[in-house]
Amino acid sequence: MSTFGTFIDPDTSLQDVADPAEQLGVRIWSGFQARGLYDMFRHKNKIFDMIANRIVETDLRYEDQCSAKYYFDLVNVLRDFNGNFDRLVEVGVFMGGSSSIFAGCIDKFDFDLDLVDINPRFLQFAYERIRRTFPEAVGRVRLFYGDVPSYVRHVMLESHGVRHIIHHDGAHDFNQVVKDMASLYYVRQSLFAIIAQDTHLRGTIEKMNFVDLAMYAVFGADLKYAPIGEAYIDGTEMCRPNIYQGNYFMPGAAEGFVLPMAANQFVYPHPALPMDDFLPPPHGE
Repeated sequence: MSTFGTFIDPDTSLQDVADPAEQLGVRIWSGFQARGLYDMFRHKNKIFDMIANRIVETDLRYEDQCSAKYYFDLVNVLRDFNGNFDRLVEVGVFMGGSSSIFAGCIDKFDFDLDLVDINPRFLQFAYERIRRTFPEAVGRVRLFYGDVPSYVRHVMLESHGVRHIIHHDGAHDFNQVVKDMASLYYVRQSLFAIIAQDTHLRGTIEKMNFVDLAMYAVFGADLKYAPIGEAYIDGTEMCRPNIYQGNYFMPGAAEGFVLPMAANQFVYPHPALPMDDFLPPPHGE
């Protein structure tokens, strides 16, 4: 039993398991692995080359849900922000695609990494993937079972003098992304940057996948960001609903946004709204 809104320990029983995904019951959908496309970005960044080599050498069954270019761009973003942040908070880890990239950067850029997810199985898989790929980094990685508002309440509000980067690839539902982003208002002084993934994602009306529009709702129509990742061409397979959840990508739209907080401001929530309005009701598993 884990308490929602708390740090949890890694599952050490996974260390000797050949297939952690099967052990944890994590479903692999398409089986896409970005490492098959890493060669397109080699010899442009030595740190990425090192990370790519380690990921390719790790024998593990998993699925990535970001493009190879997105992972390459993440390394460049952290390089450009080097020295301006102390902790990177990854929200929504799934099977550790971005987690592995971030872990490979820890020694180079000297930061701590907190993984945040509402599914403890994903946290355990992402941690085990890091342990197998970058074992030297695990001492600076923590697992938080919860969402963004609970992390803000229980961790960030108590972390004085820590400069944060938030990488958001959790919920893609418009309302939840607004809730997540708005909760960061209460720790805005400690935010150096926000990176949002799947800003090009759309799907069925039930999913309400509008990450990009949620960013505008919280930070205003004058949103200032740098695009990262892929932008797909209209008519290609990536721009048609897939066979799994009916998701697709908008043609020409950026896969991710990087928001430097010095250039942006919160237009929501109103300062009079209390932080507790954004917290989920108490629950646990």
